[in-house]
Amino acid sequence: MKEETLFEKLGVEYQEIDGIFYPILSVTKEDSQCRNIGKYGHMWIEHIKIIYPQRYRSLVRFGELKERAEMVNETAYELLEDIEVRWLDKHRPKNANSFVEQLHLRNQARMMAEEVVLHDVVRQFH
Repeated sequence: MKEETLFEKLGVEYQEIDGIFYPILSVTKEDSQCRNIGKYGHMWIEHIKIIYPQRYRSLVRFGELKERAEMVNETAYELLEDIEVRWLDKHRPKNANSFVEQLHLRNQARMMAEEVVLHDVVRQFH
């Protein structure tokens, strides 16, 4: 009896060429359509796929998923930028020459803005 290869044990399809096993890798149509939709677009797709599966299937069926994800990503980045700018205007560094203090304030602004974006755009936009 022939011993199973690692690929067979894992359920991966492969082809053998000159004694070397190469996995057969392919990208599904859905994955290829959603490549350049950005960080928040991908997060939104994962959110609706889990929370609103019927809505997700409908958007895929009508070919609107990528367009909506791009819109979510664009809206999210606009809001993120706006929140960061407004927060940094209110919270100036005590020492304008201190790189570390400025970096700390920018990181704090980004974390706050990202939390708002996730709540108000990514998890609400459907």
